Amino acid sequence: MIQRFFVLWILVAAHAVIAGELDLRVPHIEGMWTPAPQAVASPAPMFEPADLAAMRDPRLIKISDVWHCYYTLRAEKEGAVYCRTSPNLKEWSAPNMVAAGSKAAAFGVALVVQLKAGQFYLFRGQSISKKAVARVYYSENPMDFGTDKNADALHAVCSLPVALRDVFQSDGKWFLKAQREGSLQMASLNWQPVIGREARSEKKDLIRVALFDDYGSFGKGVPRVKELLSGVQGVDLTVFKPDFLSRNGLRDFDVVIFTGGSGSKQANTIGLSGREAVRRFVHDGGGYIGICAGNYLACDGFSWGVKVLDAKTKSSKWMRGQGDVQVEFTDLGREILGMPSGLLPVRYANGPVFQAANKDEIGDFQPLAIFRTELAENGSPVGAMTGSAAMVAGNYGKGRVLCSSPHPEQTQGMEAFIERAVRWVGGSDAPGQ
Repeated sequence: MIQRFFVLWILVAAHAVIAGELDLRVPHIEGMWTPAPQAVASPAPMFEPADLAAMRDPRLIKISDVWHCYYTLRAEKEGAVYCRTSPNLKEWSAPNMVAAGSKAAAFGVALVVQLKAGQFYLFRGQSISKKAVARVYYSENPMDFGTDKNADALHAVCSLPVALRDVFQSDGKWFLKAQREGSLQMASLNWQPVIGREARSEKKDLIRVALFDDYGSFGKGVPRVKELLSGVQGVDLTVFKPDFLSRNGLRDFDVVIFTGGSGSKQANTIGLSGREAVRRFVHDGGGYIGICAGNYLACDGFSWGVKVLDAKTKSSKWMRGQGDVQVEFTDLGREILGMPSGLLPVRYANGPVFQAANKDEIGDFQPLAIFRTELAENGSPVGAMTGSAAMVAGNYGKGRVLCSSPHPEQTQGMEAFIERAVRWVGGSDAPGQ
């Protein structure tokens, strides 16, 4: 027997992928919560009973005359979202996994809306929970919202503290429906663009620094940077979490810092909107400092990078080891960072060994320090590190970038590094000018 069911649906038309810069929008809940109206019956797709029994909260959307049905599986706890397509609500394609490997709820609501032509947003979350969180993902392909370990880095937009039930449009306005205080309620959704850095008209003698401190920033980096910048005249330090970026928090700052840990984990923590916020911040004149993992995060050579440094790693074998290595500062490095000449020891912990990525849209980097000795453990290529840049300066758009593969902030005798770096990237000229 074939069974029918009713779902809410949104009729939209597909369009070609947007060319040029990503036009990413972040949904924000605004205004008062009010009682939600009764659901309106929609076209009824037909599935075999066994298929229907396995689906949890199936939702429909029509894209270019093709129906898409999104759902999670009742028996699966890995958090995957599936989609089946149909031209007529009767004949359906085989299931396609369209989202997995993310921080979203393991099961529950999974629905897709199209904000503009070719811009799709997947809302995922539990429909009933006291501590429910809905995660929002972006894609230009409605069949791919990320299915690997970097799904959050490449697609995550934001989190909303709601027990999600639905997202819909009425009279040109967007609304979110959620379970609140024992009843179904709704509130307006305001889709805000990701903003880079806004010019500051006052307090020009004060450098406002934002330091990332969340999952992906491990070890002594964050506490050491906080220690070294505390009490520094003319520097105001703020520690931030990922939602700071999705709320456009960087627009009033001058410098952003990402320390050691894991670059890919930092990218997955801040998500697509966070990566885009950082990229635009630097492009609009903000400064970027990346140390070890933060150096990886800056690179163009990773799909999950913020792509403000024209660099890619020489080898995928990054676990070169931990310990002291010798570096030598260049003339430019001594000028910017105030370091002495000659060979100097610096702490190293699997930082990137990179080369130019040769991307025209990103300024070429200039070495500030060169590795003169190396570590080459765990099968990493011997000779790749010696003679490579250990610290570099570059520019992206109007902003300055300064990255370090090793850890000068944790090396005796290099305590001045972080303040000098902050003051330099807080300027406005390209390196060497």
